[in-house]
Amino acid sequence: MNRSCTDLMSLRSHYSLTTVGHHNKREGAVSIDDNKQLVRDVIDQIWIKRRIEALPQFFGDDLLEDVTAHTEQFLDAFSDIKVLIEDLIAEGDKVMARLTVSATHSGTFAGQDATGKPISFASFRIYRVANGRVVDTWAMQDRLGLMEQLGLVQSPSSSVEWAAGKGQRDG
Repeated sequence: MNRSCTDLMSLRSHYSLTTVGHHNKREGAVSIDDNKQLVRDVIDQIWIKRRIEALPQFFGDDLLEDVTAHTEQFLDAFSDIKVLIEDLIAEGDKVMARLTVSATHSGTFAGQDATGKPISFASFRIYRVANGRVVDTWAMQDRLGLMEQLGLVQSPSSSVEWAAGKGQRDG
């Protein structure tokens, strides 16, 4: 092995290389694994165990009001919530979760009284973590699929009909 490779390997064992969001524990910073665990804890404590009082533990002050309103609305409308974490990917200070959410429609949602119907939809969420709390979040959810399951919108029988403008409600 040449000297430069040996020197590089020696440097790697002597110094810890870090990236944003993945810091050495001795520096007191949060690791990517800690950020992923925070997202798992949010899902477990807030969505599964329905512990709204725990929101301040997980979310930054700037998000707390909006997150609380959204969480209360969803928990009031749906029971038996299950969240399957399909993928949990982290890079730097962000964690992306691909989720499948299933529940029972047991309260008013989007103007629709409880139907008792089971629902299931996909959700993709990105969480930005700082100082051990979520400080930004972005989501893309299959709301159309959810609305179809609740009977709020009619789905076309095929994508070909949809593209042709057929199968839509008369308006």
